[in-house]
Amino acid sequence: MLSDNIRYYRKENNMSQDELAEKLNVSRQSVSLWENGQTQPTIDNIIALTNIFNISANDLLGDETATSAKGDDITNNNNKKGNNMKKKALIITGACFAVAIIAVLLLVFSGGNKKTDTNVQSTLTDSITQDIVTESDAVSDTTSASSDTGDNKQTEPADESKTITQISNPVVDPETKPADTQPAEPEIFDLFEYCKNFAIDRGELNGDYTIYQQPSSLYGGYENEFFSVSYWGDSDMVEFCLHCPLDDTYSINFYLRMRGGYNGTYEYLSSRYYRDTGESVRSASGTVDPSEFSQQYPLYCDEYTGTVDKQNDFMEETRVGICDLINCLKSFAEVEQMECGFNAFGFVNF
Repeated sequence: MLSDNIRYYRKENNMSQDELAEKLNVSRQSVSLWENGQTQPTIDNIIALTNIFNISANDLLGDETATSAKGDDITNNNNKKGNNMKKKALIITGACFAVAIIAVLLLVFSGGNKKTDTNVQSTLTDSITQDIVTESDAVSDTTSASSDTGDNKQTEPADESKTITQISNPVVDPETKPADTQPAEPEIFDLFEYCKNFAIDRGELNGDYTIYQQPSSLYGGYENEFFSVSYWGDSDMVEFCLHCPLDDTYSINFYLRMRGGYNGTYEYLSSRYYRDTGESVRSASGTVDPSEFSQQYPLYCDEYTGTVDKQNDFMEETRVGICDLINCLKSFAEVEQMECGFNAFGFVNF
């Protein structure tokens, strides 16, 4: 399978998931999802993978790698040899019983000719011993040969002291195990994909996006405010929003945004605008590191629009609004019993 082949050739090239992701300019989560078979790489990524691994597209897209096929052949051959040896052991045991029965019958009907009985017993014993030794040698040679996976290696002498039971269990070189028997890497929870599917499954289509919206009081927010989760398909973005009407003239919205291939950092946006026209009066945007951000953490903007004399006041208003949004997000994860829980969002100080 493609997923197994990606993992196999990555390890053949001594690459970690992080190193391969960096070469492809994708996230490590994307590489993990490919190798677990949850998602498929794009055509461009498949072409890039063949160039990085220096293999053909057929090798990458094939049902199995060459190593896996070789391991399967060796394992099947060893299993067949083991079965043959078990059959031979049963035949030898049966022959011993048959010879013993014949010997008893000869003793009974011999009429007391002890010399003849002794000769018969001796002959039978020698014959049985010779058969067992011959069969043991053959089985030992077969076992010694089966444990050598190289084409040009010489067969080492077998230990004749091994019992038939021990010999009947062929030893398989661990290096020849099929690639698909290797333990799978732990599955990584994809927070972005989970929130995206939540918005699509629970929300309503509104133009070019889906939105799930509830009164923020349901999640510990203030009255007359609204909390929403949206997914924008055109930009592959999940957006959490706190909508706050201020008066009959103005409203202000606070946003936290995640992009596809979420890297642990959120984009934020705040916008004060006219309610009747939607025209922005002031806005600010930047990034938030959830591992550092707290109730007292100052916000820095990458871009600000509005009068300079109001910028500091607006940035403080934005900091408070983003904190309120995160607190609603925390209660939202609990109320909606999200599979990931609030810890997955990374805001360790809330």
